[in-house]
Amino acid sequence: MCIRDSLSTYQAAFVQSVAQVNKWGSTTHISVIDEEGNAASITSSNGEGSAYVIPGTQIMVNNMLGEEDLNPNGFHTWSPGQRMSSMMAPTILLEHNRPRLVLGSGGSNRIRTAILQVISNVIDFGMDLSEAVNCPRIHWERGVLHLEPGYDRSVLPSLPPETDDWIWWQQPNMFFGGVHAVAVDESGRIDGAGDQRRGGATARS
Repeated sequence: MCIRDSLSTYQAAFVQSVAQVNKWGSTTHISVIDEEGNAASITSSNGEGSAYVIPGTQIMVNNMLGEEDLNPNGFHTWSPGQRMSSMMAPTILLEHNRPRLVLGSGGSNRIRTAILQVISNVIDFGMDLSEAVNCPRIHWERGVLHLEPGYDRSVLPSLPPETDDWIWWQQPNMFFGGVHAVAVDESGRIDGAGDQRRGGATARS
């Protein structure tokens, strides 16, 4: 079955919504923990999508072999017999062999720096979870340092010499990832935080 035939089996409104997916891509994350200490950290991605929907499922196949950051040489260049790498990094931090912090993020190359900054905010700086997730972030890539608003511009003279340039973003942006997290304190109280950059939300049952 060709792609055109497959897509034609779906309602026009659904296909149109798929075509209008945000240009930043389609990676999402969910963090879950229960009162028994069972935890799950799940990141799922379509990349930029493949325009092919599996018939009868409304599930779009990803395009990871076309992701420039994972396969810079482009389509049909991946060596056979090798497992595809990923930027995704679903994370669970344990304390005394029990989950303390469950988190993950979308955001391609920014995933790891976003997760690391949230972990540091919680562990090193003692922030509550919502503040840790939604405070300003930085990201360094290819000689450019990206900074969200909230950082003091006086830090610029202290940047390492290999930093060729920097970009000050005018407002918080989903470029810096979307960390969704849950945490458990020593008393067993569970807290959750969704990243406002990507419309994150929390739910309790």
